Amino acid sequence: MATKTGRPEEIANVTVKVHPLANVERGAELGRSVEIGPFCHVGANVTIGDGTRLFPHATVMGHTRLGEDCELHPYAIVGNAPQVMGYVPDAYSRLEVGDRTVFRENASAHTGSPSGSGISRIGSDCYFMTNVHIGHDCQLGDHCVIASGAGLAGHVTFGHHVWVGGYSAFHQHTHVGAHAFIGGGAIVVGDVIPFGTVVGNRAALTGINVKGLLRRGFSRDRIRAMRRGYKTLFESEQ
Repeated sequence: MATKTGRPEEIANVTVKVHPLANVERGAELGRSVEIGPFCHVGANVTIGDGTRLFPHATVMGHTRLGEDCELHPYAIVGNAPQVMGYVPDAYSRLEVGDRTVFRENASAHTGSPSGSGISRIGSDCYFMTNVHIGHDCQLGDHCVIASGAGLAGHVTFGHHVWVGGYSAFHQHTHVGAHAFIGGGAIVVGDVIPFGTVVGNRAALTGINVKGLLRRGFSRDRIRAMRRGYKTLFESEQ
């Protein structure tokens, strides 16, 4: 059960650990066994689920809900305002993050914008490495892994189990299907099919994400069927 916070000494009896050098604004709701390290900042409209840990210098702001057992490493910032010129802060600009999602150092995720859904959503069991940026109104499924330096513009949608190589970039309104793999340094300006692999500057579809599918337990028969479908749909056009 989340507890509305006031001063750190008022929440010490519900197993929440808030370092004396952290700033938790009155009104924030912290679940059980939450740990907040020194020099962290938690805004007044933030809800943090049970067992979530903020390492030193992490920041959660805006109208943001973090799930259970998440991790924010040093200098991660989630819930900041969308990068939209002329944006006026309002309660409809929100960020929702599922359970067990990890933001490594300097990773960031923004709330939604009035011109979009108003809500940015990130699923459970995601892992965002150093310097990853997730823009406003993005919608990410579960088990997404994004390597260091990759950036998502506004309104990008990922299915479940999308893996992204380092320093890739995604144009706004791009859709990436479930189980897709994006090669490092790719510049993605169009939609990516489920199960596909794309590489390159102006990334090009190169086949099915076979290694990822094998890791996730897809049978070889299913993968062969996908490859036949891929050849029918795409290679016949070349």
